[in-house]
Amino acid sequence: MRNYIVFLKKELLESLKTYKLLIMGAVFLFFGMLSPLTARFMPDILKLALESDPSMAGMDFSFMTEPAAFDSWAQFYSNVGQMGLVALVIVFSGMLSSEVSKGTLTIMLSKGLSRSAVILSKFTSAVIIWTGSFILSALIAWGYTAYLFESGVHSLLFAMFCLWMFGVFLLALTALAAVVTVKGYACMLSVGAIVILMNIINIIPAVGKYNPVSLSGTSISLLNDTITPRTMYPALVVSVIGTVAFTMLAVLVFNKRKAAKKAAFLAAATAVCMVLTVFIGEDIPRQISLDRHVISEKIIIGEGTEWELHGILTIPKNADGKVPAVVLVHGSGAHDMDETIFDNKPFRDIAEYLSENGIAVIRYNKRSLTHGLIMSELNGLTVWEETIEDAILATAILKSDPRIDEDRVYILGHSLGGMLAPRIHVMGGDYAGIIVLGGSPRFLLDISTEQVMVLAAVTDDEDEKADILASHKNLTDEFELIIIISDEEVKNTIFPHWGNMGYYWKDLYENPVSLYLEQTTVPMFVMQADDDVQVLTDIDFAMYQELLSAKDNVTFKLYPGLNHLFMPSAGRDISEIMDEYRIKSHVAPQVLSDINVWINDN
Repeated sequence: MRNYIVFLKKELLESLKTYKLLIMGAVFLFFGMLSPLTARFMPDILKLALESDPSMAGMDFSFMTEPAAFDSWAQFYSNVGQMGLVALVIVFSGMLSSEVSKGTLTIMLSKGLSRSAVILSKFTSAVIIWTGSFILSALIAWGYTAYLFESGVHSLLFAMFCLWMFGVFLLALTALAAVVTVKGYACMLSVGAIVILMNIINIIPAVGKYNPVSLSGTSISLLNDTITPRTMYPALVVSVIGTVAFTMLAVLVFNKRKAAKKAAFLAAATAVCMVLTVFIGEDIPRQISLDRHVISEKIIIGEGTEWELHGILTIPKNADGKVPAVVLVHGSGAHDMDETIFDNKPFRDIAEYLSENGIAVIRYNKRSLTHGLIMSELNGLTVWEETIEDAILATAILKSDPRIDEDRVYILGHSLGGMLAPRIHVMGGDYAGIIVLGGSPRFLLDISTEQVMVLAAVTDDEDEKADILASHKNLTDEFELIIIISDEEVKNTIFPHWGNMGYYWKDLYENPVSLYLEQTTVPMFVMQADDDVQVLTDIDFAMYQELLSAKDNVTFKLYPGLNHLFMPSAGRDISEIMDEYRIKSHVAPQVLSDINVWINDN
């Protein structure tokens, strides 16, 4: 320990003499000042440059929005997270080369200085200089940002910690490369090659969220609340493990014995395998298990039409006879086949579980996702074009498959899909049973009105509250006109607040869920999450129970502690619903099991 402290002091003094400390401080001071100033003035400079170009005469530049605090920190991340980290590696890539070439290190080692103390003190010195430079840069950027911009950002300290941790990880990697290569330029090239490789494999979803590179790029999304701090935990854990592992390996490799070098590289390989198994293995073992029990086939809904949609049919492998099957129907919005919401994929969870347990499942991209731009230009659009037609086409694929029992094809609709499931059944689906997952028998506009009232009630800013209420009043006032004029008038009218979607809402109003519930005689399973803040237990679930009370083939079940995705709830209200859905989770096992049991019993 004494040797370590003495050599650490020597390293810090040496960094003053060799101007490392001065260079690092100056570089990061510059980045700290440059980032907010660039964010503040670059749009004005760009606008002036464009306005002075004769070819741009008459162009409207209103699309260039006023910069905000987020833009300043985005510049900071761009400068420090790229050029700053390059400077860090360049400055410290020669941490061994100069002393080795001069022979001073050999003299110190011959006088009893331990090899461990050399590496650890050099690494610690580099971390201290990096930390001081980074804090200086961040404080300067914070001061200028606070002065130039009014609005703030989310999770700033945690985002800064992520970037700092990646710098520490790079220093550990640099220390190992310096020991292995000895030469400064070779060290720098080695680290560069490894970082490039890490960026290449970062495109693989199963790897990307655990890749330390994410700390210098993805974590910027923390600032505008696109992701939560929880999203960065895997990459942080891997970075800490990598930092410790690389530092220990550098110490081992610096021992000149060949056996130690071999052991070090074997340890590195083992560490990499362990990281892959523990972290990336969350998805890989699941996929291996799925491939053992399930056949996954790509399908196309509406093949040969202008509305082709890609999808997947998962069917049990080695099934004994024909199997039952389920069509999954999305909620409102432009969803992919997994009904992906941030990191959550409820339809994938349902499909894989059911298929591993003997039930085929078909899921597909929603038409509004694949053909949304064309659909947005259609007058007279209804839920038939958006949802119903594709669900019926998917059902036809199942019923024509010789491996499927055509008399045991079911529909599972989530949210809006659950509301429409009885209508899809009546309009041609002809299912053996209907599963409603977080649906409602109410008119969508009534649900929206209630959500707006709740949102307004929890909004503290009076101006923002007034805007919310005024906007909704404009919609409801306009809708009173939509429901009394003719269908043709609605189809051919662009409304100030509804645009060309007037007929979509009129169709929903004139085709209430209750109408199709009355016409449905097949078994139904109505499932409700008790912590759902979008459709409510005491209103929507209770209304289903009332409307279906005369039917003896309907099952109702309430799930405490789950949200609208039927995943564990974090207890957030309607104003924080996006934060709720950013938390990565899976559909609750009890929900999956109940769906499986109900299908087999019906």
